[in-house]
Amino acid sequence: MKKENNSKIISIIGGKGAMGKKFKKVLEKEGHKVLISDLNTKLTNQEVASRGDVIIITVPIRVTEEVIREITPFVKKGALLTDFTSVKIKPMELMMKIDNFKNEIVGGHPLFGPTAEFKNQNIILCKGRTGKHYEWYKNFLKSLGLEIIEMTSKEHDRHMAVIQCLTHFSNLSLGSALSKINYDLSLGEKIATPVYKLRFYGVGRILAQDSILYADIQKYNPFAKEVSEIYLKAVRELNDSVKNNKSEEFINIFKRSQKYFGEFKEKSLKITDKLIKVMK
Repeated sequence: MKKENNSKIISIIGGKGAMGKKFKKVLEKEGHKVLISDLNTKLTNQEVASRGDVIIITVPIRVTEEVIREITPFVKKGALLTDFTSVKIKPMELMMKIDNFKNEIVGGHPLFGPTAEFKNQNIILCKGRTGKHYEWYKNFLKSLGLEIIEMTSKEHDRHMAVIQCLTHFSNLSLGSALSKINYDLSLGEKIATPVYKLRFYGVGRILAQDSILYADIQKYNPFAKEVSEIYLKAVRELNDSVKNNKSEEFINIFKRSQKYFGEFKEKSLKITDKLIKVMK
């Protein structure tokens, strides 16, 4: 990448957050000028939006649409507006429908946390209106070692309803159940086999993070309620087989799930075997 000939002004709204800081650092390293706004910054959201060639919104889900409405009247002609929000339909629809806003638009969702290295990580991009800045932005992300996955905003939210909402729902349900029976986690960690420790650690990892973020993911993904209802139906079916000693029904549920997972079962065994080997 030729820094001197392709230098951009990048505006990051929410630039004091962990992901904002991560991208600010790498963008500046590549020779670009980065402007940030956040709570208690010298520059306002409107000011940085008016100056950027590319504007990145990385703020909590619950205020994303508010920020979009605030800044779009000030975004300069020809600039690209993107975001890092983990829901895509509503922000994308808003950006596309705002009167007299005809700029480049792309929805973004980094599929990694701020502590991860860029190389070999994935980022989803949902194209709205694209042009020269989008091509630059995509090439820049590739140069960091990121794998770009392009999909529609609806495809994104349907996938995230499973990958995020459903798995969070399942893990939080387990965490809540453990708290209700007042289970001794310290002793459980000692006597659990590695594969069950992994399950505990997965729950603990989520519970170590921001409850509001996880509530927002459930609230703002339009397909979250649908998948949680399906999950509850599956749990009730399984519970009925256990509660009423219906072993045959339990086995049928197990075998049906086995068939659905197909070759993914063997892949899962190999990967978890590798993880177990590195666990203490």
